[in-house]
Amino acid sequence: MDPRSVAVSPDGTRAYVANQGSDSLSVLDLAAGAVTASVPMGDRPVGVAVSPDGRLVAVAELGDDQLRFLNAPDLSTLSVLAVADRPHGLAFTPDGSRLLVTHLLSGDVTVLTIRPFFLYLPVIVKSVSVPLGRGLARLTTHFTFHASRSVPTWPNVAPAPSVVINGSGTRAYLPQTMAHGQGLNTQFDNTVFPKVSVLNLETQNHQTSEHISLPETDQPVGLPWDVALTRQDTELWVVNAASNDLSVVDISDPTRPARVANIPVSDNPRGIALHPQGHTAYVNNTLAGTVSVIDTQAYTVTDVITVTEIPLPPVLLHGKRLFHSSARPDLAQARWISCNTCHIEGEHDGRTWLLQYMGEVPRGAQAVITRNTTSLLGMIETYPLRWSAEWDESADSEFSIRFEQFGTGLIDGQMHPTLGSPNQGRSRDLDSLAAFIDSLQVPGRDHELTEQEQRGRTLFESPRTGCLTCHPAPLYTDLKQHDVSTASAYGEWFGPLIDTPTLRFLYDSAPYLHDGSARTLRDVLVTDNPQDPHGMASVLTEQEIDDLVAYLLALPHSSEEGGFTYQASSCLGEPTRTPDRIELWVEGCDIVMAHYDAIYNCCAQMVVYLEQRNALIKLTEQEEYPDQTPCRCLCTYELGARIASLPQGTYRVQVWNGAAQELLAEETLVIENGCGPP
Repeated sequence: MDPRSVAVSPDGTRAYVANQGSDSLSVLDLAAGAVTASVPMGDRPVGVAVSPDGRLVAVAELGDDQLRFLNAPDLSTLSVLAVADRPHGLAFTPDGSRLLVTHLLSGDVTVLTIRPFFLYLPVIVKSVSVPLGRGLARLTTHFTFHASRSVPTWPNVAPAPSVVINGSGTRAYLPQTMAHGQGLNTQFDNTVFPKVSVLNLETQNHQTSEHISLPETDQPVGLPWDVALTRQDTELWVVNAASNDLSVVDISDPTRPARVANIPVSDNPRGIALHPQGHTAYVNNTLAGTVSVIDTQAYTVTDVITVTEIPLPPVLLHGKRLFHSSARPDLAQARWISCNTCHIEGEHDGRTWLLQYMGEVPRGAQAVITRNTTSLLGMIETYPLRWSAEWDESADSEFSIRFEQFGTGLIDGQMHPTLGSPNQGRSRDLDSLAAFIDSLQVPGRDHELTEQEQRGRTLFESPRTGCLTCHPAPLYTDLKQHDVSTASAYGEWFGPLIDTPTLRFLYDSAPYLHDGSARTLRDVLVTDNPQDPHGMASVLTEQEIDDLVAYLLALPHSSEEGGFTYQASSCLGEPTRTPDRIELWVEGCDIVMAHYDAIYNCCAQMVVYLEQRNALIKLTEQEEYPDQTPCRCLCTYELGARIASLPQGTYRVQVWNGAAQELLAEETLVIENGCGPP
């Protein structure tokens, strides 16, 4: 499911396909046209390469930040090697001695040295052992893998999806998009720069004198994704995924690249393969379900082969094509920027941007704001949108199209203000794009908490830290805005309130905070939190901070299925004569609490904490004040809690008023057989 790359064995008999969606590697018999094996991989395998001798298969597991090496004959795992964040593109040098690894959100390239060695055993003749050193038999080949070095290219690169090496093994070519970083990103052509970087593999350095700026060499293009070499490595073919075209560049003089041709293809091209004799190129148009066949002499498309029907509803498929495209002037000026340029694969680019601010600013001030790119996965669950909650629907993406991609817009006429009347329903294209964005889901993650992470979870759910006040499970956000003293500096024109971000996938979303100023979670909790407005980290020991960080980096985790969640309304109104009511009951293997017409301070944010000691379950309702102090008034609230997937047994459940230390309700409940051992 969701195949991302393919590699063919040197003898042309096998193909290996990395399937990101099913965490597997498919092996195909090319003569029979059949899948002969499916091998489980780690999290999100995206890149695959075969060594020149065909004995070694390397797989980049993007989600686990590691490489897996397989023995090609029996597909057994030889080694798993941890590498830097998000490994993606792979290429062996022609002699097989090195493997180059690109990283999706970085311009750095990992160079691994691969050394084969042989296991020799004495030859046994008529039950007589030949002395060591005479008549040794080579039994099998093994490999050692050494992280030789990391070679940097340009800063602020994302994405960096692939790499190809020339036939002599002296140069590597990397399609990249380099961001302007924290420059003033107020025009399309000073925001990102599509290019091909070159590594000198003899010196293992970035060969800046040979880099290719695609807009200057060819024409404005978007998101170079794959490359291929032809004409004895003097011609480079670059696949541009957003602008739906190919840039063909003459590199016979590597310091003076020259345009040969620009070839339009179809939706979201991401891969290219050349015929062994070089007369034909084949381009995979991933969102068209087609392959473009190109005559490499005439530089023209001679055929388009339909290879698949994309299994998406028409509205979502249309929206996905728009999300990944910069090829239309209503989407982007000069075919330059797509939604996918910054929200790579629907996630983030690891960058912090200076973006245009459309409101009023003081005289002489720059109308820009600093913003860290966020992931769009699961965004429909965490409305409102953006760091300052300035969007209330995905159709407000029209703002980004007009002011960040510099397109003319998908709506005819003026768009509505982002917090005004809906933009949804004003354009079929915009509605399709919004539907696709809303369809992006947070992927499941099979991770059981370690002992340290369990300790961190206890701290996270404790009143000592106050984390649950704003980050309750399962979304780990209260869907509200708070002033946590991170956006109070000059230039934060939206004001100090920041929309509470979800904590899911923190392990894969650095840097942190709205402006990307925190490189680590320890910075969030300690360095950028001196007066504890962002959680009570000052009461924790160094070990407890480490434990809490470990738990945050584990979210989401498999243990959530047996976890604790609570719900709390905002103030529902003044108290009436109706008495409050607490109900406790068993629902399957869960214990559920509901508190109706609970009376607490009207300026409070209500939180329910859990303390469980064997068969005693203590639920504490607590007034918290993250944004203000208590008021001189009371309100009614509705509170609820669920302790899920409990083992069978008898439980004593208590509900407490935390401020008054008053027991409000107590009941004994029984979880029946079939819910796991006690």
